[in-house]
Amino acid sequence: MELTSVYRVKEWIINQIKEGKLAHGEKLPSNLAIARDLKVKTDDVYDGVDELITEQVLTNNLEEGVSVKSLHPFFYPLGELVSISEMITNQGYQAGTEFISLDEKPATSLDAKYLTLPEKTMVTIIERIRTANQFPVVYCLDKVPTSELTCYQYQTNNQSIINAIEQNSKRKISYAETEIEAISYEPHISDILNASPHEGLMLLKLIHYDNEHNPVFYSFNYFKSSLVKFKTVRNRL
Repeated sequence: MELTSVYRVKEWIINQIKEGKLAHGEKLPSNLAIARDLKVKTDDVYDGVDELITEQVLTNNLEEGVSVKSLHPFFYPLGELVSISEMITNQGYQAGTEFISLDEKPATSLDAKYLTLPEKTMVTIIERIRTANQFPVVYCLDKVPTSELTCYQYQTNNQSIINAIEQNSKRKISYAETEIEAISYEPHISDILNASPHEGLMLLKLIHYDNEHNPVFYSFNYFKSSLVKFKTVRNRL
C-alpha cells in the first residue's frame, strides 16, 4: 500500500519528536521548510499538522505558531483517592502549602446542601495553594463541619485534611464523588496560580463520604491544565 504524503508528514514529525530533534515546547519548522525536506505539497503539510493538532501531538498558539505540545509534569488518577501531595512527590518534586485563609464560619445554604447539615452550622474553611518546588500547581478550597475538624486541630496536625479528619473525628473517608469542569479563566484563581488568561484550569469538585455514605467534607480543586494530566478507567457495563 502506497503511503500518502499526509501520512509521511505526520510520521516525520512524530519521529523528529521521538529522536529528540524536536523538543516538547519547541516551535515547528515552517510548512514550506517541511514540504521542501519531504518533497511534498505545502497543502499536505498543512493537513498533516492539523491532524496532529487534533491528536494533541502539536499545539497551535495564534501568537507564536505551531509547536510540539509540552509534557504535563504531573499525573492525577481520577479513579483513586490520591492526595495532591502524593501527586507532586511521586514526580520527584517537593510538595508545599501556602495558606490563604483558615477560618470557621456558619454554613451557607449551599454548604448545608453538600454536607447535609442544618443551615448556619459552623464549618471550617481552608483556602490554600499546593506547590511543587515552591511553584503553584493547585488552588484548594475545602469545607469541613467544625464538629469534624477545627482550625486548631488542622493546624496542629500539619498533615492532609483526610488524615486530620480521620484522626480527630474517627470517621474514615471511603470514597469521593467527583465532578470535572473546564474553566477558561477565573481572575482570582488564575492570578493566584500565575496562570495567563490564555491558560485553562481544570476544576475538580469533590464530596468525600464515609463508609456509611454520609458526606464528610467537600472541596474545590483548581488545577493548572498545562501542568496536570488526568486519567481514569471506564468499564463497559
